[in-house]
Amino acid sequence: MSTSPTNIIFLWHMHQPFYKFPQKRFYFLPWVRLHGTKDYYGMARLVKKFNKVKVTFNFSGILLNQLLDYIDNNAEDYYSILTLKNPRYLTRKEKSFIIERFFSVNFERFIRPNKRYLQLYQKKLTPKSQFSSQEIQDLQVLFNLCWFHPYTIKEDKNLKNLIDKEKSYTQEDKEYIIKKQYIILSQIIPLYKKLLREGRIEISLTPYAHPILPLIYDTEIIEEFPYLEKPAVRFSYPNDCRWHIDKSQEIFKKIFDRKIKGSWPAEGGISADVAKLYEEKKFNWILLDEGILFKSLTTDYVSRDLIEKQRHLIYRGYKYRDLNLLFRDRNLSDAISFIYQGWDDPVFAANDLLEHFRRIHYHTSSMFKERVITIAMDGENAWEYYKNNGVEFLETVYSCLEKSQFFTTTTPSRFCTKQVAEKLEKISSGSWINSDFSVWIGSKKNNFNWYILKKLRDLIDKRKGENLDKIKEYFYILEGSDWNWWNTFEDVNGDFRKIFLSYVKEIYRLLNKRVPSYIKNEGGKIAMGKDEKPKE
Repeated sequence: MSTSPTNIIFLWHMHQPFYKFPQKRFYFLPWVRLHGTKDYYGMARLVKKFNKVKVTFNFSGILLNQLLDYIDNNAEDYYSILTLKNPRYLTRKEKSFIIERFFSVNFERFIRPNKRYLQLYQKKLTPKSQFSSQEIQDLQVLFNLCWFHPYTIKEDKNLKNLIDKEKSYTQEDKEYIIKKQYIILSQIIPLYKKLLREGRIEISLTPYAHPILPLIYDTEIIEEFPYLEKPAVRFSYPNDCRWHIDKSQEIFKKIFDRKIKGSWPAEGGISADVAKLYEEKKFNWILLDEGILFKSLTTDYVSRDLIEKQRHLIYRGYKYRDLNLLFRDRNLSDAISFIYQGWDDPVFAANDLLEHFRRIHYHTSSMFKERVITIAMDGENAWEYYKNNGVEFLETVYSCLEKSQFFTTTTPSRFCTKQVAEKLEKISSGSWINSDFSVWIGSKKNNFNWYILKKLRDLIDKRKGENLDKIKEYFYILEGSDWNWWNTFEDVNGDFRKIFLSYVKEIYRLLNKRVPSYIKNEGGKIAMGKDEKPKE
């Protein structure tokens, strides 16, 4: 039996869509600022604490561009602007916005344990209740206090005092909190660069606007999934895929002074054409979901059900043509994302994960010389559901792995230099969800979006000269995945739809074209199957 340790790869994926309406000086939604303060900073600080632990951080280019805007240009968002505004001078609309939106944190972890925050939340639920200026001011503070990492609070006495204060906050308190957020934001890039220089982390990328590359390449790929409704028009722009990859590389080169070797494609979306595109762009590796491997190994003689029972197959490296492929353990990745957060004892949860690692090690140690367990998941949204932002959970995992003789944490690039990769003859299409693209295409609302994009692109391709660069910049934003994600899942306030349509309408304006009535009317009720088109 091999005595070599099993490799553990953690890839924490960070991304946010573009949150600024066209021609606005400020961002509308605050999630880059807030996740930056808490998660982009805190996740790197956790790694810094463990000298032998190595992890990979994956960013989308459009997220880094927004983060740089906050850091370099002191960019604001509507939430930060309203936070700093004295409640006495708020309009009725602004007060309503604060009361509605400043409870947008995890209820169990942040609102229920805080007596004042819970009191305000219960008042919000009371019909016809009126918030005083002081209550508004307390709400402004309490919401923003939720978005500091526990390490930051521990190291900043003033923040700790503000938390202990609980209520009766002042304008000066708010100013201190927002200023502290910007200080933390300014420390993010230097921290990642330091960890990168020291070989403690690897940085990988997602193409710029987080597009589902196989769908941008050619929506005809939906024919592989006959249970999905085909859009009325075909959208196929392989060069847009190249642009999104190149744009991210440009941003990462500017920040980290190196060409990025690896990628988690947006939502793990892949096809044979996109894999070849990554190869063309000289990537060393991409990371995908285990479902893609199971589909790729399925043949006329070996069913997918039979393949899926052989879970040991995901614990080794593969190669498709000249591109290294790693496949995430979906069960364990999703357990960290969605299951362990609900366990009362985060240390017990961490040890449960480690026990899974041990069982995999003993099961596969005689099968492969170089074994790898790959965890790939959202690195920002999961932690607010954990006690103390997941600090105890992650510290326990990192600490045990750092000391273990059975495991070694590594990065994809390091692993690919020593693995003996198994050759894949084909790579199947799909994403991490259902191994298909059903979240982003095949429904009436999403097919309607693809129709909008195609009609816009036809006009853009005929355009020459004036405003063309700005028009294309806006169009690439529309190719991001999040607009369709939030058609499939609940966009409670309609924010993502509003941002999407604002860019559609702005492009029509820049093209000096009339906005079609089916866009003005939102188009939500139009059935967009393969034989249906909106009336022009």
